[in-house]
Amino acid sequence: MTRDFVIGVDMGGTNLRCAAVSRAGKILLMQTRPANASDSAASVADNIVAGVLSLENSARRLGKTVGIGVAVPGPLNVSTGIVYAAPHVKAWRSFPLRRKLESALGRRVIIENDANAWALGEFWRGAARGRRHVVLLTLGTGVGGALIVDGRLVHGRTGMAAELGHVTVEPNGMPCDCGASGCLEAYASASGMRGLLAKESKSRRTLRSRYLDRQGNFSVRQMTAAARAGDARARRIFAIAGRYLGIAIASFINIFNPEMIVIGGGVGGALRLMRSEMMREVRARAFKDAVAQTRIVRAALGGGAGVIGAAKAALDAIEIKV
Repeated sequence: MTRDFVIGVDMGGTNLRCAAVSRAGKILLMQTRPANASDSAASVADNIVAGVLSLENSARRLGKTVGIGVAVPGPLNVSTGIVYAAPHVKAWRSFPLRRKLESALGRRVIIENDANAWALGEFWRGAARGRRHVVLLTLGTGVGGALIVDGRLVHGRTGMAAELGHVTVEPNGMPCDCGASGCLEAYASASGMRGLLAKESKSRRTLRSRYLDRQGNFSVRQMTAAARAGDARARRIFAIAGRYLGIAIASFINIFNPEMIVIGGGVGGALRLMRSEMMREVRARAFKDAVAQTRIVRAALGGGAGVIGAAKAALDAIEIKV
């Protein structure tokens, strides 16, 4: 039996995921290829085109493509499809990605911010399914954010709303990759935790032996394992991250009055290690009744959220009833 499907694409720093997604939000087929994010701007876009065409060829037996949605990192204009700056794709600076993809594919393409796409996936088929007012945070290399109000994703004037990772939680605090200081991302992301460790660590050998992977790169997974095994320094870093995460969440609760806050990403997997300090700050800073009515939960879809959300963005744009 054949059916129509939407292609959802999630552009990461390492991998490019392309999936055929049903109108009900089920992944029918997914392919992964290298993102080649360090290539030229046009070459990275050409790689997305190749991924879409490869998937479409493999999924031909399933039915026909009725829409294409592409999730990319960094600030962008959802109306024009221009990517202003992508942290993983250094060559994309005011790059007309949508025009490039549409020219190559000969079809309409919807471009969405990757954090927004992830949020749409969790809202449509994941932890926030059935909710109407949701704040979503993805804690990874950086901190992405998205906001659902009355069942609709908030874009702002050009699509740059809800950059929640760049709210200030500590004036004159740790430097952030965005160029400011004291952002949530500077404390509750993998890059932020690496910075906190560098500030605290007196011995590079201690850092390497406990918190780095086999390639010598800082790993939140390794630090999480160390913390669970009782490592005092790792526990202290997670406590610091939890404190600042709680300060930010308290503000989000007071401002948006959500019914749910969803936390995902690689660092989000260590939420249990941050929850105590996080909730201490939330209870101290947010309105008591609002806190009581807000659930704070882990994301549910894992690596599939981005492609599902990108597909949902395409479905919404072409007004297909789902």
